[in-house]
Amino acid sequence: MTLSGGRLPLRALTRRTPGRRGPEHPAAGRPVTRHRTAVAALAALALGGAAVTAEAVVRHRVGDRFATAAAERLGTVPDVGLGGTPVLMQLSRGAFPDVELTADGVSARRMTGLGVDVHLRDVRRAAGTVTVGSSTADVTVGADRLGGDELRRMNGVVVPDPGTGRLLVHLGRTGALTVPVTPSLDGTTVRVTPARPTFDGAPLPDALSAKITGKVRRTVELTGLPMDMKPQKLAVTDDGVRLSLRGGRATLDV
Repeated sequence: MTLSGGRLPLRALTRRTPGRRGPEHPAAGRPVTRHRTAVAALAALALGGAAVTAEAVVRHRVGDRFATAAAERLGTVPDVGLGGTPVLMQLSRGAFPDVELTADGVSARRMTGLGVDVHLRDVRRAAGTVTVGSSTADVTVGADRLGGDELRRMNGVVVPDPGTGRLLVHLGRTGALTVPVTPSLDGTTVRVTPARPTFDGAPLPDALSAKITGKVRRTVELTGLPMDMKPQKLAVTDDGVRLSLRGGRATLDV
């Protein structure tokens, strides 16, 4: 270029400044692309973390509401399971397909130390009312809880015999006096029916046998249960007795 204003040669127009990359250079544009990718990744992580936090908070609050309401009836605070589906999604759909409540040490019907596993299905809230489509429950009574304080005062021990569906009640310090009893379900009534007692394997005389079996025979009415549940099955297990219940549509105080 001259001071007189002549034109620049073509070579001068295409000459690159040292250190400057042209648009065709392989590395051209990479810093910007990498920066945008990093920003997008950080934004995704932030949104994902916020969603996880929100899910955890809402899951805890919803579970706490169910636990508090159930604790009034169970006498202890249960663990609450809300299933694998995100709670935020369940709330958006307006229903909880399956709410599980599990607890040990439950007190009911003058009995303590019960184990409870309850499933509430199709739980919905509408117009300020929480409804349950159906419910099931398994109540387990350990062998050490059967018979209560009266049996313990007699140095009694209950041994389950699932093979025969009976409970063997051993009385006395040596346990030589044995009373076989069969628990059964008759509608909403649990019946405990004793068989002839034995002493050291020998059957007792009729008069003494009748006196003992009269004290052991029991009936328990299972009416007025929560959520209008009805007993369905009673079984002797290796650990004691399991009672299965089922209920239909009902309302919850949550």
